[in-house]
Amino acid sequence: MVSTLKMAVIGAGAAGAAGLVAVSQPIFKSEVSGDKSSAVCFKADIDFFEGASARCYSQAEIVKLADAPLVDRDGAKTVVSLSHPTEMSAPPKEYSTCRGYREARLDGWYALTSADMRREAYFIRACGLLALLNEAQAAEHSYFDNGSPSEEEISALAGAMTFGEARFDPETVRVEKGQDHVWRVSGDALSVDLQEIANADFDNDGVEEILVFSAASPQGGTAAFYEVGLFEKDAPGAALAFTPLDFSADAAAGAAG
Repeated sequence: MVSTLKMAVIGAGAAGAAGLVAVSQPIFKSEVSGDKSSAVCFKADIDFFEGASARCYSQAEIVKLADAPLVDRDGAKTVVSLSHPTEMSAPPKEYSTCRGYREARLDGWYALTSADMRREAYFIRACGLLALLNEAQAAEHSYFDNGSPSEEEISALAGAMTFGEARFDPETVRVEKGQDHVWRVSGDALSVDLQEIANADFDNDGVEEILVFSAASPQGGTAAFYEVGLFEKDAPGAALAFTPLDFSADAAAGAAG
């Protein structure tokens, strides 16, 4: 079975309850400076990096993932082929890690063929997610009970989310908590899995968010919508929000760059 994460980085994004937040993708540092020992604990495997299983990671270990080969849905190493920015006769080069890919892109190397562009989309999402994890830190405040939303909060959130042109009818929403921190939400029109991946302060506001992957499909249809985003509660009693993340930003930025 392909994990929710694997589907999320392969598929196209869905429109959520809030606007997209762009995640810029940096040149990844090769080491961690200062006191960076605080851990981010993954509730589920990060399948597209070799060996990134569900456990707690120090920031030093997160940084090392920039040099880990990306893998496909079968666990085999995957590569992206990029062409020289100015010399058309120069042979293309293949990259298998986020560090190599990002350094080449910021030097102007680019995906030439449609197949290369499809593979690059995989790298954009994987390396954007890694940039987000690289910035994660321990939260000063958390407003999730026992580290997760409640069933009532998930039900209320689902009624406000859209996936393509489909959305839930709040009158028909049903919520079930599955194994491995997966929420299964269904209704007359849609079926959605929301998988919690990790809790941390991902946006440097001092408040804990939950990194989430979603997979949605209309009932009786063949279309599917995949998204990466954050569950957010910014104050006690605040409504649960889902903020989708856009990993298409193409510039070095932030503390990691």
